[in-house]
Amino acid sequence: MIQLRKLKMQNLNFIATTRAILLLTALLCVVIACGKTEEPQQQTESEQAQPVAQVEQAPTETLNDIMKRLGIDKRIRVDDGDKPPSNMKQAEAIVVFFDAMVRGNAAKLRPLLSPQDQNVLDDMEKSGQWKLATQNIGRVNVGWTPGNEPDTLTVLGFYTVGDDFAAQLWSLGSLEGDKPAIMTALPAPQKIVERLQGNKTDVRIKQWLAINKEELVSAKAPDEVIEIPQQDRSVKGDSSSESSESEPSKPSGPGRRKPSSEPVDKPK
Repeated sequence: MIQLRKLKMQNLNFIATTRAILLLTALLCVVIACGKTEEPQQQTESEQAQPVAQVEQAPTETLNDIMKRLGIDKRIRVDDGDKPPSNMKQAEAIVVFFDAMVRGNAAKLRPLLSPQDQNVLDDMEKSGQWKLATQNIGRVNVGWTPGNEPDTLTVLGFYTVGDDFAAQLWSLGSLEGDKPAIMTALPAPQKIVERLQGNKTDVRIKQWLAINKEELVSAKAPDEVIEIPQQDRSVKGDSSSESSESEPSKPSGPGRRKPSSEPVDKPK
């Protein structure tokens, strides 16, 4: 009996030991499985914890910053309604151009002009008109609109000279490499300042271009032809006059006589 009891106890201990081993094995599998599923979560959380690198944008330079950097004369005022061009090099070219003009610096202004305008500048310098035209400039209001050609601008300069006003319209060409942008003067109609209405740049430029177009059309139109009325001096029913006009008149005068049927004696 004692031996049977020992065998039973041994069997019970074996079964308990086996159960404990199986339970530990199951726990280990669960831990391993849980560990494998939790690793990606821990990685994503660590990745999210890392700071995202931010790309610093270069500070954009405003038009006022450009004017301060280049030391532009304070008499040059850019209209508030005008935004800087998409190409800031064009903005620099505009303010540098008018800076040279208000300062009367012909040497700095000359390479920024078209060849034809350079000749005009040379004539003004020789005659002394350049000094007279620039020494009394009190202020210049500058504005622009997109030009007819790509990458071009139409620029308006409205000057205060003493107690008078003057204006000039320019065309700013496109930039080519390192070459300076060229300004070309557009035709200026007579008394253009009096004919412009409003104070906005885009409105004034449209009016200016419309006036130029009208004057160009009128210049191409032919001159008035004056027709002189013709008078008919002939008398109706006058056959003699009609025959005289249709047949050539026979010559008459000394040495001529009417033909006759009688024979003419030979001259002695």
